[in-house]
Amino acid sequence: MINTGCTVLKEDGVLTACTNRQGLCGYACCQFGEGNWIMLLPGEYELALQQGLKMDHLDCENKQHAVCRSPCQTGDLKPIDCAWYPLFPANRDATKFLVADHRKCPIPNRELIEKMMATHVSALAWERRYPGSLGQMVASSRHFVGYMPFPYKIENGTVTNMTAEEMQAISLPKEFPRNYICKEWMHVESGYTAIATPEDNEE
Repeated sequence: MINTGCTVLKEDGVLTACTNRQGLCGYACCQFGEGNWIMLLPGEYELALQQGLKMDHLDCENKQHAVCRSPCQTGDLKPIDCAWYPLFPANRDATKFLVADHRKCPIPNRELIEKMMATHVSALAWERRYPGSLGQMVASSRHFVGYMPFPYKIENGTVTNMTAEEMQAISLPKEFPRNYICKEWMHVESGYTAIATPEDNEE
């Protein structure tokens, strides 16, 4: 994703841990199957119009849901949901998160901790700008497909492990099947499970 779009926050969301693994996953997140979609945050569509960001590459529904028809390029809107990927806030103070099933996104959890902290700050800033938006995000995310609880949380400004009970509390009702294999991956790689990568298991 050298030529990537820009979010309304003027960020490209490019993650080194992501680009380092493009030869494995083939940017599966930019292709849509299994019923997935991109969430446009409250106010994001209108702000994109104000900023003159192009949205021709997106199929938008009700200014809330979008699906990519092609990868975003310079001058295109890159939804904040995409910039946050593979994480998404799972509670109203953005201290707990969902993470994409690692059979779709091969980034190890430990390489996402810094991104979790940045997403926390970004989500709270959006909440200040659009009060109540985090609650709407969390409610809508319950319909996501292929996300799992991220095993870390932010507590008193520091990162700590979530308990099994906390992870269960934010688990989504729909998961990929046990035998799920992401068809977009360049080749099948062993050791990836819904909740961990081989590198996570080395810890």
